[in-house]
Order: sequence, then C-alpha cells, then structure tokens
Amino acid sequence: MKYDPILDIGPFRFCIEGCPDNISAQLSNLYDASLDYNVTQPIDYWLSIKSTSFLRKIIKPQVCIYIDNQRPFNPIKKSLLLPSIEWGMNWCIASYNFTYLLIHASVLVKNNKAILFPAMPGSGKSTLAAYFGLRDWTLYSDEMAIINIGSNTVLPMHRPASLKNSSIEIIKQSSNSAVFSPTTYGTHKGDIAHLKTIDRTTFNQLKSAEIVAVIFPKFNPTSELVIEQVSSIEGFAKLAHNSFNYSVLGLQGYKTLCNVVDKSTFYKVNYSNYDGLDKFIDELVTI
Repeated sequence: MKYDPILDIGPFRFCIEGCPDNISAQLSNLYDASLDYNVTQPIDYWLSIKSTSFLRKIIKPQVCIYIDNQRPFNPIKKSLLLPSIEWGMNWCIASYNFTYLLIHASVLVKNNKAILFPAMPGSGKSTLAAYFGLRDWTLYSDEMAIINIGSNTVLPMHRPASLKNSSIEIIKQSSNSAVFSPTTYGTHKGDIAHLKTIDRTTFNQLKSAEIVAVIFPKFNPTSELVIEQVSSIEGFAKLAHNSFNYSVLGLQGYKTLCNVVDKSTFYKVNYSNYDGLDKFIDELVTI
C-alpha cells in the first residue's frame, strides 16, 4: 500500500496526497526525518496532487495542486511539481495562519540571536541566506519569518532554501558538500533548485530566537559594500509592508511589530560579494 508523505516542518504539518514517487524521493532527500507517513498526528494543511484529465495523463501531462479540495492554482507541467509544492506550502501558511506574525523575509540565527532579511524578489536575500546558512549561521527560514505574537522571537522552520537561476551555481561553487534537489527549468520564476541547509536532528535542538536586527539587502554586481542605518519609523513601515497578515492581526500585529522594532536595529545594505558583510552581521549578534 502506498502512503502519502507528511512533512513536519516544525510549526506546521503538511500532507502531500497523491505525491508521485520521484517527488517523494526528492522531498525525502531535502527533508530527511521531517518526512514521515504518520497520520496519527494532526495535519494542518492537505495538498492534493491530481491529474487534470485522462487525456492529459498521456498527452503533455499536467497536474493540479488542490488545497483542502479547493484549486487556487492553474494546472502545471509534471516537471514543475517540486517547486510548485513548495510554493503551495508558502501559500497555505501566508493565507490561512493567524497565530503568528508572518513577514516575507529570510532569517539567520547565531548565538540564539536572529537577523531578518526582508526584501523584494531579485534582491539576493535567498542567496545570501543560503551562503551563510551553510557556514556558521543557522537558516531558520529562507522565505518567511514566523514571529511569536506579543514577542520579538522567531521560530525555526525545517525547510530547504529556494535558489533561482545564477544563484544555484554560486552556492554550489561555495560548498562542495551541499545537498541540492535536481534543478527545475522553465518555471515562471526561472530555473529553481532547493538546498538542504540543516538535518532534522540539529533542527530538533533549535529554539525560538530573539530578533536583534533587520537588514534590507540589495545585490548589485557593481556596488561596493554600502551599509546605511535606517530609522525605526522607516523600519516599522517596511516590515509592515512585507508582512502577510499584519493588517488581519490588528492590534496584536501592531504590538508584536512594536516589540520587534523596539529591540532591533535596522540597516540597508548594498553588496556585490560577501567580503566585509560577514564581519558586519557577526558584530550584530556578538554576545
């Protein structure tokens, strides 16, 4: 009997119903012990993978991802399924979870102190997070900061980092031992590969970390390293703008964001490489 894989990423559990064997194998490679088949524990979100029609099983095969029997996404080629599952998981959390303040940001942690990296697509935040996450930092999240309500602490999620286009080769060249998924070509975001940055045993030892700084990064291949401190007012506005559910949480969201702002310093950083940047972010979390 074939069982559907279940991903336990820490704060949430996902069941991937109808997952093809080749995708299950890739998920197992990225999530190791976070992937199981234990349906006795509560499931937060159900993702169902279904063929669009009998004919589509034969000619130019397509599948759809359903969320709790609803279809919020267009049909996709079967070759695009792995990144689409990852995006579907992001969509579930961002759309339906209101027990945490959710910020679109990468999160790096060291000495139990966290730095958030909110940024627009193309800013290089995922590449930056992956680079340091493979070194002496812990990558709590590549895509989303999960902030405990009423605090300035952020939770870890056991998920791979998503890298696009030239970032894939940059990170491969920076680490010979990094574990990658096969590259998926031709998505609406370009070429995508997923990077494993932590094993489950290490993840199980992680705790909520205190947010002490927020950096708004911008990669510019011709720029020298430029670091500019940002006011708390501007920092608050940028975090609110990058939040998925700040307005829905109302007063709780406001108070939580105030906690983060009151206990953090804010910076804009333009960079073309990591020379000097590693020293700067290390200083932000020095005990």
